[in-house]
Amino acid sequence: MTDIVLATFSGSDVPGLTAKMMALCAQHQCDILDIGQSVIHDRLSIGLLLAIHTAESQSALRQQLQSMCNEEQLSLGWEPVSSERYSDWVAAQGSPRYIVTLLARRVTAEHIAALGAVVYRHGLNIDGITRLSGRIPLGPMPPSSKACVEFSVRGQTADRAQFKRELMSVASGLEIDLAFQQDDMYRRNRRLVVFDMDSTLIEAEVIDELAKRAGVGEQVAAITERAMRGELDFKASFRERLGLLKGLSESVLSEIADELPITEGAAHLISVLRRLG
Repeated sequence: MTDIVLATFSGSDVPGLTAKMMALCAQHQCDILDIGQSVIHDRLSIGLLLAIHTAESQSALRQQLQSMCNEEQLSLGWEPVSSERYSDWVAAQGSPRYIVTLLARRVTAEHIAALGAVVYRHGLNIDGITRLSGRIPLGPMPPSSKACVEFSVRGQTADRAQFKRELMSVASGLEIDLAFQQDDMYRRNRRLVVFDMDSTLIEAEVIDELAKRAGVGEQVAAITERAMRGELDFKASFRERLGLLKGLSESVLSEIADELPITEGAAHLISVLRRLG
């Protein structure tokens, strides 16, 4: 009869710990059903879901692991898992998986609380959280600081479109960026990336800059704002704005192009994408 046990380890991160505990598990021919390891600051957390094939092995392995933990000043958790509970866990692997990426100057508890609330309301579960950005020094944050955290989310939501709308609402309300993707093989094999230009790769609306040179800046900006809010048909509003630019010299185009502010990080992003092909 195979027993399933969840063994958890926590304590100071010391090189070689994973190798030591795996060697002990190997002595008893354990199967590793699941494994996870993370280090936050210098604190190590490891979880092992083990299939142990005899009662004698389970007792002996637990004693050996406890002895190792005593030597290394680790805490050991040992929790038997029923076959029914394990089967429920296995069945959940067919659920859709998503990646939600949070990007901000600095990540706060408020950001994660708001994101977590949306995930919970839609019946989803956060499987894992990973920091993608560098470590943050103490002291004032530099103006160009960036913090990024990735959430692996799993589950079946009744209304995916509404889930995305609520994420956008959180992003807008807290002035952060949230990217939502389905976690599949295509996410890891992008071959084409398409960008908007105005207010995306550049921090300006070109038609508004042209309008300023033509002396109709306020009129065109008002129409642009209404079009972006969906109050006006885009094509019709575009013709109306262009009509106000009649008579503007073509030479203004190159002048404005030279002055357009590139969005922070855009040049670096493009160079990385080129290196990736």
